[in-house]
Amino acid sequence: MAQTGTASVRRQKRSGDYIRRTRGERIADVILNIVMVLLLCFFLYPLLNMISISLSDEFAVLRADVTFYPIGFNPQAYELILQSEDLWRSIFNSTFVAVVGCVCSLVGLSLAAYPLAFANFYGKKLYNVLILFTMWFQGGIIPLFLTMQSLGLYNSLWSLILNLMLSAYNVVIVRSYFSGLPISIVESARIDGANDFRILFRLIIPLSKPVLATVALWIIVGHWNDYLNPLMFLADREKYTLQLILKELVLNAESSIHNISVAQSGSTAGAAALGQQTRNAVLVVAMIPMVILYPFVQRYFVGGVTLGAVKE
Repeated sequence: MAQTGTASVRRQKRSGDYIRRTRGERIADVILNIVMVLLLCFFLYPLLNMISISLSDEFAVLRADVTFYPIGFNPQAYELILQSEDLWRSIFNSTFVAVVGCVCSLVGLSLAAYPLAFANFYGKKLYNVLILFTMWFQGGIIPLFLTMQSLGLYNSLWSLILNLMLSAYNVVIVRSYFSGLPISIVESARIDGANDFRILFRLIIPLSKPVLATVALWIIVGHWNDYLNPLMFLADREKYTLQLILKELVLNAESSIHNISVAQSGSTAGAAALGQQTRNAVLVVAMIPMVILYPFVQRYFVGGVTLGAVKE
């Protein structure tokens, strides 16, 4: 009886618009907020420090005075980077690979996940096991290189797109979300005469925007930050992606800046400072497109991380 009365009081407290919180709950909220603020500072400091160094005066950089904000505004590092024609060409190449690769990957993932989620066919469990097997054991770099070379894809941007087109992990993620959708939707569509392609593209994909948006961001970021595959498959400098050009800018900046500084002032101190500014400016340039993209897909993340939560 005592427990029933206590539960009744709690329900009455929470029945109105205002919910009375216990002292323990308020203390827990304060502790949680403090922890979240500390984590926010921990994650934001490297980002703010990187941007500040790239825009600060060279003497402030040498004295290590730069922390959260620029000291003595100096955009010289960005001027040096943005004057490179190779940079703009590499941005176009990376954008092409990221956009086309994302579209191809989403179509391929959807076509692979749909039968694994809704179709009943002989060997379905075996296919699931084989897909998971590729997550644990891979062929390696040399067989991959030889395969691309034999297919005539060496020194082609399509080698970057097709190589990362299908990921076993992403197939499992999309299949899990598809499996959580009500099967009655598919059955009703089949009764109305819709084929599997129409069901997939007119019903399943529109209902799966959260997981597809989440996976799309993973794919785009993966293509944008990919360094090993362009290094391995691209030989023509005009086809270099952003990461290859940024590495060259970082490696060549210090030697070029060193020569300029010595010729102008006879000192290497400015070269060292501008080298730090250039490295950080390169990181900022590579990061900007992803920062712009994230807000457009952020609202889908809550649905994307609760995969399979929708049940019939």
